[in-house]
Amino acid sequence: MGPTAATETFVGRHADVALLGRLLREVVAGRGQSVLVEGDPGIGKSALLAAGLRTARDLGCEVFWAAADELGQPFPLRAVLDCLDVVGRAEDPWRADIIRLLRQEHSPGVTGTGDPVLGAAEQLLALVDRACEAKPVLMVLDDLQWADTNSLHVWHRLTRATEQLPLLLVGAYRPVPRRTELDQLRRSSSARGGVQLALRPLAADEVAELIAVRTGGREVGPELARLAERAAGNPGYLTELVDALLREHAIRVSGRVTELAGRAVGWSAPASLAAAIADRLGFLSDETTEALRAASLLGAEFAVHDLAVVSRKPASELALLLAEAVGAGVITEAGNHLAFRYPLIRQALYDGTPVAVRTALHREAARALADSGAPTSQVAEQLLPAAGSEDEWFLDWLAGAASILTHRAPQTAIELLRRAIDQVGSDDPRRDVFASWLATSLAGMGRNADAAQQARQVLSRTTDPDRVAEMSWVLAYTSLRTGRSAEALEVLAQGLAADLAPGWRARLLSLTALVQAVDLDTATALTTASEAIGAGQAAPDRFAVGMGLHVMSLDRSFVGDERGNRALIDQALTVLGDDREHLDLRLLLLCNRIVADVNLDETDGIDERITLVRGLAEQAGAARFTQVHVMMAAHYFLLGRWDDALSELESIPELSEGRYSFLTLHGLLALIAGHRDDRTTAAVHLKAVRTEPLAIADDRRNAGYVLLARALACERDGLPGQAVAELAPVLLSPGTALEMNVRYMCLPELTRLALAAGDRETALSATQQCQAEADEAPMRVKDAAAARCQGLLERDPQRLLTAAEHYRSAGRRLELAHALEDASVLFGEANDLVRARSSLAEAIEVYTELRADWDIRRADARTRPYGVRRGQRGRRARPTTGWESLTPTELRVAHLVAQGRSNPDIAAALFLSRRTVQTHVSHILVKLAAHSRSEIAREAAHHPVSTVD
Repeated sequence: MGPTAATETFVGRHADVALLGRLLREVVAGRGQSVLVEGDPGIGKSALLAAGLRTARDLGCEVFWAAADELGQPFPLRAVLDCLDVVGRAEDPWRADIIRLLRQEHSPGVTGTGDPVLGAAEQLLALVDRACEAKPVLMVLDDLQWADTNSLHVWHRLTRATEQLPLLLVGAYRPVPRRTELDQLRRSSSARGGVQLALRPLAADEVAELIAVRTGGREVGPELARLAERAAGNPGYLTELVDALLREHAIRVSGRVTELAGRAVGWSAPASLAAAIADRLGFLSDETTEALRAASLLGAEFAVHDLAVVSRKPASELALLLAEAVGAGVITEAGNHLAFRYPLIRQALYDGTPVAVRTALHREAARALADSGAPTSQVAEQLLPAAGSEDEWFLDWLAGAASILTHRAPQTAIELLRRAIDQVGSDDPRRDVFASWLATSLAGMGRNADAAQQARQVLSRTTDPDRVAEMSWVLAYTSLRTGRSAEALEVLAQGLAADLAPGWRARLLSLTALVQAVDLDTATALTTASEAIGAGQAAPDRFAVGMGLHVMSLDRSFVGDERGNRALIDQALTVLGDDREHLDLRLLLLCNRIVADVNLDETDGIDERITLVRGLAEQAGAARFTQVHVMMAAHYFLLGRWDDALSELESIPELSEGRYSFLTLHGLLALIAGHRDDRTTAAVHLKAVRTEPLAIADDRRNAGYVLLARALACERDGLPGQAVAELAPVLLSPGTALEMNVRYMCLPELTRLALAAGDRETALSATQQCQAEADEAPMRVKDAAAARCQGLLERDPQRLLTAAEHYRSAGRRLELAHALEDASVLFGEANDLVRARSSLAEAIEVYTELRADWDIRRADARTRPYGVRRGQRGRRARPTTGWESLTPTELRVAHLVAQGRSNPDIAAALFLSRRTVQTHVSHILVKLAAHSRSEIAREAAHHPVSTVD
C-alpha cells in the first residue's frame, strides 16, 4: 500500500524532505528511527511523507503504508492490521496465524481463553521483526489521531524496536482531536530520541510557487496573490482554491503571469477547506455523488465489493461512476481498494448527509453486509454510528453475534449490548441474553464492579438454570479476583441450589473448591474438589475435572509436596488436552509445573516446557505473559543468572493484575539490587510493596522475596534485630507458613541473622521448622536448607559443606555462596584457616560472578576477625562497557544477531520470549555503544563464538 492523498503538487519544505531522505538512507544502513509529523488538516503531512519517502522501495526497503480511519477506532488493532496488509496478504503463514487468532469463533470459556487482541499484538510485533530480518522496513501510518488504542500501543512498542531494527517508523496526525494515548506516544518517542516535525504554513514564495505550478504560469499577479492569502499558507486549501478557480475558468495566464480573469476579480473564496471540497463535489453527477455518499459510510478507504453491497448497485454500474470520481480527483487507487483523495472529502460527504438519514444508511449498510456474509466486526462497524435504529433485525443479529463480538471486540460488544438492553422490554427473553454477554464482556476487560452489577441483575430475575450458573460463575469469579472470597462462596452456594445441568454443577463446584483453597480451608477444599471431579467425569466436563485437580495440586504445593503437586498437574493437563477454551487454566497449570520442577531441582526438559508456555502466553495476552516473565525471572535468580532475571522483568511492558506477579517482581528487583549494593533501586521497589504483604493468604504465598529483600536492607543498614523481625513472619504456624513458595530460602537466612543478633530462640525455632518442612515434604533443596540451619545453630561447618554440595550440583549459585561463606566463618572460629580461606575464596568467586558487592563486603567483614584473608583469588569484576561486559546470554544473542537472525528466531533458539530478546539486544547496543544490529555483527566478527561462556 502507499500514500492515498493527492501528492502531485508539492513545493517547499526542503529541510523536512532532506531529513526524511537521510533517515531512509540510515535505515538502509541498519539504523532505525521513529518520526512523528504533526499538522492541521490540509497542511501537507501526507504530501510531505510521499515526497520525502518516495525512494524507499528503490533503496531496497519493504514499505508498509496506511491511514487510520475514524470509523475503525472501536476495533482493536485495525490501523496496524491495515498498515501491515495482514488481510491483503493472507497467504503469508505469519499473517494467516494472526487472522486465525482474531477470527476464532469458539466459546471464550469460563475463565477466558486469553485476550486474542493482545496475542495478535505480540504476533504483529514479531511479524515486523521478521520483515526487518529480510530487508529494511518503512512503516507509515497516516491520521494517527484516528488509530484505535491497541494500534497506538503497538506503535508505542515499535518505537522501542527502532533502536535495534532497520525500521523507520513514521506517523502523522492532527493536533485535534486531542488524545491522551497520542500524547503519551509523543512523549515516549521524544524521550527515546525520536524525530518530531510540526508543519507550519507555506511561506509567501512557496505559495506563489504552488500556484504557478498548478496553473502553468511562473509568476502570480497581485489580485490572485491577495485572494491566495485567504488560504493562510495551507497547501490543501490553496490547491482546492486554485482548482475551483480553474473549473470556473476564472484564471488566465498571460506570458509569465497568472492572474484572475477580469470577471473573477473580487471573487470570494470559499470560507474553508471543507467548503472548497464541497465545491469540487458539485461538479459530479448526482448518481456519482450518491455512490460516494454510500462509500463514505465505509470509511476513508473501501473495497468496491463492499460498496456494491451497501449501495445495492452491481460493480459494472459502479465502475462508470467511480471512473468519473477518479477523473475529478475525488478518489484514488490504494492498492486493491479505493480511497478518498483527502479524508476531508470523505468527511464532507459524510457530514453533508443529515444525521437521521445517515443513521438509517448505516443501519441498511449493516444489514446488507450481514446478508452478504461479511465479518461480524464489519457489520458492527456500521451499527456503532447507527444509534437509535435498534430494530428487530438488529436485536436478532446481536443475539446471534454477541459471542463472537464479545471475544473479538469487547468494547464494541459492550456498547451494542447496552443499546440492545435499553431497547428490549423487561419481558423480552433476549434481555437476559444481552445482559449475560454484557457481564461476560465486562469481566473479560477487567471491569469487575460493572460485571458484578450486571450479573447480579440477571440473577435477580432469571430462572433459566444455565444462565443462573453462568452468572453465578461470573459474579463469584469477579468477587474472588477482588479478594471477596466470602461473597464468592455465598454466590456459588446459591447457584448450586438451583436445578443445574450436570456440567455447570461440576464447574461451580470446582470454583467453590478453588475459593476454599485460596481461603486456606484446605480440608473442605479437597472434599469439594473431589466432588467436582466426580461430577465433571459424570457430566462429562473436562474443565471441571481439570479445575478440581488443580485445587488438589495446590494443596500438595502448599504443604511442600512438589512431586505430588506435579503428578496432579500432569493429570489435569492430560484431561484438558489442547482445547483453546481451557487455555487460561492450562497456562496456569503449566506455570505451576515449571515451578515444581525448579523447586525439585529436576529441570530435564524444562526448556521445551518453557517454550510451550511462552508461545501459549503470547496468545493469551498480558496477564499470563507477565506471570511467565516473572516466573522465569525467579528461575534465573535461583540459578544465579541475575542479568537474565532482570532482562525478563524489564521485558514486561506493564505489570498486570496478580499478587504473584506484583510481589515477586518487586521482591526480586529489590533483592538483586540489595545484593548488588544498589540502595536507591532497592528502596524504590521496597516502597512499592511497603504495605504489609501478609494480609491475605495469596500474599503470604508470594511474600518470600519481599521479606528477604527487607531483611537484607536492614542488615546492610546495621540493624540485625530489625532484619530478624522482617523475616519473622516465616515462623507463622505451619498450617499457614508452609504455603510460602520460597520459605526454604528464608529459614536459613533467618537462622543466620537471629544468631548474629543474639536471638538463639528464634534461630532454634527456624531450624526446627526448616527440618520439619524437610521431613514432611522430602526435597533435596529442603534437606540442604535444613542442613545449613543446623550447621549454623550447632557451629558445624561440615553440615554447611553438605548443604553447599547440593547447591553446587543444582546450580543454585547464591545459596551455594551463602553456605560457603557461613562455613568459612565457622572454620575461622575453629582456627582451620586453610579450609576457611578455601570456602571464602569460592564464595567470593560466586559473589563476583553475581556482582553481589554487598555480600562480598559482608563476607570479608565476617571472616576478618579470624584472620581469614582471601588474597587475590576470584574473577575480576566484569566491565560495564565493551564486549567483555556482555553476559553469557548477551554473548549468545550477539552472535545470533551477527548471523542475521531475527528476534523471534533468536527467541526460539534460546528458549526466550521475543520481548526478552529485544531487551537483551537493547542492553548489547548500550554496552557496545552501537547504533544498529549491523554494528553488533561487526563487533561479533572480532570475537569467535568459542568465547561464549
